[in-house]
Amino acid sequence: MLTLAVRLLRHHRATAVATGLVAVAGMALVVAMAALLGTGRSRGTAAADRDFLTQFPLILGGWVVAIVVFAMVSTISVTLDGRAGELGGLRLIGAGPRQVRVLVSAETFVICAVAALPGLGLGHLLGWSLLRGVRGAGLTDPATVYAPGFVLPVAGIVVVLGAGVLAGWIGSRGTARRSPVDAGEPARRGSRPVVRRRMVAAVLILAGLGSASAVLALPGDSIATTATTGPATVLTAIGLAVLAPELVASAHRLLRLAAPRDRGAGAHLATVNLAAAPERMRPAVTFLTLLVGVSAGTLAMQGIENRHVTADSTARVLASINYLVVVLIGVFMAIALTNNLVAAIGRRRGEFAVLALIGSTGRQVRGVLLRETAAATVTAVVTATVGAIGCVVPFAVVKTGSPAAAFAVGPYLLSMVFGAAVALLVTAFSGARAVRAVAVPA
Repeated sequence: MLTLAVRLLRHHRATAVATGLVAVAGMALVVAMAALLGTGRSRGTAAADRDFLTQFPLILGGWVVAIVVFAMVSTISVTLDGRAGELGGLRLIGAGPRQVRVLVSAETFVICAVAALPGLGLGHLLGWSLLRGVRGAGLTDPATVYAPGFVLPVAGIVVVLGAGVLAGWIGSRGTARRSPVDAGEPARRGSRPVVRRRMVAAVLILAGLGSASAVLALPGDSIATTATTGPATVLTAIGLAVLAPELVASAHRLLRLAAPRDRGAGAHLATVNLAAAPERMRPAVTFLTLLVGVSAGTLAMQGIENRHVTADSTARVLASINYLVVVLIGVFMAIALTNNLVAAIGRRRGEFAVLALIGSTGRQVRGVLLRETAAATVTAVVTATVGAIGCVVPFAVVKTGSPAAAFAVGPYLLSMVFGAAVALLVTAFSGARAVRAVAVPA
């Protein structure tokens, strides 16, 4: 099976690169956290810094692993949609659903194994940069040196390798269970999988909001308030991202409401596309919801922390470092969003060729793409922002005695603008490239 997986990867270099980039970025983040943990456990680390350099990577490392697994599952699901014919052929010659899932897991393992070395190198440099920044800001003792060791960074690689195999197994479930007769069509989602997915989303959202609400039982000066609210934003954002099909349906309704003010053919076709093939926008909605939810919630929380703690408190140290970590996670999610949008748009070249044959211009086709992405973007960022506010309100009450601080516009606006800009710019450039590739008239 591993030999077959390697041979198949030679014919799917684009999808392998997309998954590999997500794996490299994820490994770099996990290894960086493991390197900081190794430094905290090193004998050469100042005693005053050991607790911080141990607790900080353990807390954030859990966030990172959860996000990496979810990003890889979503990426694999999207890339497999473009291989329905090939996997259906394997089913027709006798391969069972379990064998297909083992094959995809083996492919993912090979990709992650290839990404291990660059991920280890980038993670080592990233961990060094994080510690240097912390030390340069006077947040740790200058005597503390970067000593990641060997065992923990390699353990981080092993964790991501395992997460990749798990992601391949989970992400290929729908494709593997699809009837080989319908292999060329999008996977049909029966009522049972839909109910199961919604239950998973509900559990994640309730767990996130429950974790956020637990802050109300903690003293305002406890570092546990930050350690509890941070994971809450991640859980809530993942839960909302799992509801991507429902959010795409909301985007369709948004386009229908805008139809009376936009009577062009592009608006009509975008509305029809979202209704007929909602899975095309699912990657954008999934990663935008996660990107905006995590970044907006964490930035809002840290803004409150920075305004209401003393200058020499441990909480301020953790808050200052978390700003950098949010940037790193944001970059990681932007990479995943870009990869999945490019893959989803690239698979629509046949559709663009048909539109060209019936007289559509390149401008009209690009307009359809941008309208679809814009509707999906508005739906995703609004939903993610509402979820982030729900997690930050209890934190604001504990820190300030009032929920008003949770509604500061800056963190949410920054996250929304960043996510929307990535989605629309990638759609514009990738759409223009796909349109040129099929020679659609300008």
